[in-house]
Amino acid sequence: MARAIAFDLQHRQPQYPLIILDREPEAARNLVSFVGDAGLETVVGDAGDIDLVRRLMSEVDLTIGAASYHLNCQLTSLAVESGSHWVDLGGNNAVVARQFELDSDAKAAEVAIIPDCGLAPGIVNVLAGDARRKLDEIDELHFSVGGLPQEPKPPLFYGLLFSPDGLANEYSEPVRVIEGGRSVEIPPLTGREQVVVGPPYGVLEAFHTSGGSSTMVDTFAGDVQVLDYKTLRYPGHLRRVKLLLDLGLLDTEPIDLGDDLKVAPRRLLGKLLERLGWVDEDVAILKGWAEGRREEKKPVQQAGQATPINRMRVEWRMMDQFDPDTGLTAMARTTGFSAAIVARMILDGRISDRGVLRQELSIPPDEFLNELNARGIKIEVVEIELE
Repeated sequence: MARAIAFDLQHRQPQYPLIILDREPEAARNLVSFVGDAGLETVVGDAGDIDLVRRLMSEVDLTIGAASYHLNCQLTSLAVESGSHWVDLGGNNAVVARQFELDSDAKAAEVAIIPDCGLAPGIVNVLAGDARRKLDEIDELHFSVGGLPQEPKPPLFYGLLFSPDGLANEYSEPVRVIEGGRSVEIPPLTGREQVVVGPPYGVLEAFHTSGGSSTMVDTFAGDVQVLDYKTLRYPGHLRRVKLLLDLGLLDTEPIDLGDDLKVAPRRLLGKLLERLGWVDEDVAILKGWAEGRREEKKPVQQAGQATPINRMRVEWRMMDQFDPDTGLTAMARTTGFSAAIVARMILDGRISDRGVLRQELSIPPDEFLNELNARGIKIEVVEIELE
C-alpha cells in the first residue's frame, strides 16, 4: 500500500516533497527505486519511536499512515500535537473510535484527521456519501467488496494482499450493521449470500466481516433502515476460514503449550498464512446499492400541489485489476491511491473541515470519483427509477 501511496504522490502530485519513514533499510531502498528519488527523503526508523515521529511530523503539513493499525492512535495523537494533518488506512473499529475522541483537540489544532482511507473502508464510505447526496431519503445501503487472486488456489482459494493480522481482524471482530434503523453488532463470517459479479469471475460468495463499513453505521443510524458491508470471496472460502475461527486460531490471547512456552494462535496463523504467498496478479471487485426516495424537483411548484416522490435505486460497480505497467496490485491501487487522493484534497483545500472527519460527510464524491477515474479506477454509477 505504501508503494502505491508514494507512487501517486511522487508522479501525480510532484509539488509535494516527500519524507518516507521505514524501519527496514532494504524496504526503503526498494521503495525509492520504485518511485524515483526526485524530491524524496528516506528515514530509516520505527513508527513507534515517539521522538523521531514527532520531529518528522513537525516538519510536514500532512502525514499518511500505512503502518499497522495498532499504531494509529498514538500516531494520530502525535499528528494533532505536531499540527500535521493525518490520513491512515485504518480497518479496526475500536481504534477508529479512539481516534474520534481526539476530535476537539484536532479542531483546536486546525488539522484534519481522516481514518480508514482505502477501498473498504474508504471508497465505500465516499459512495455512501454519494447516496446521501443523490437521495433525499435512504432506506437501504449495501456494499460487497473483495480483493482476490485472479487465479484461486487451494487450500483457501485466496492469497495475501495485505497484512495477515488485518485479515484476521476482519474475520474475527464483531461486525457493526444497521438493522431496523438501529446500530447493532453481529458475529463475523455470517450472512452468506451469492453475488453475481459477471465474467470472468461469475458468482462469488459474500459474508459479513468487521471494519469495512467504518463510520457509516454512526452516520446513518436512525435514518437508514438497513446497512451492511460484506466481503467477497471465491465459493468455498467461507467454510474454510469459519473452521479456523471455530478452532480458536484467530484468538489473540496466548495459550500455554507447556515448558514455559506461550503462543498467541493468531500470531501463529499469520505466519502460516504467509506460506500461501503474496498475490501479484489480483482483482478488486466492488458492488454496492442504495435504495430510497428522491423528490422530483420542479421549476415552479403550484400552491397545494404535493411534490412527487420517486423511489430510486443507485448502484455502483467496479472491477480493477493488477497493473502490469506499474507492477501495482489492484488492492494497492484502490487502497493507496484513495489515501493519496484524500491527502491531496486536504492540502489543496477541497476538504476544508477540521477535526476527526467521516469520509461520507467530508469528501466530495464527484471530485473523488473523477480522481479515481484519472488513475484508471473506474466506478460505474447507475441510477434506476423504481416507480
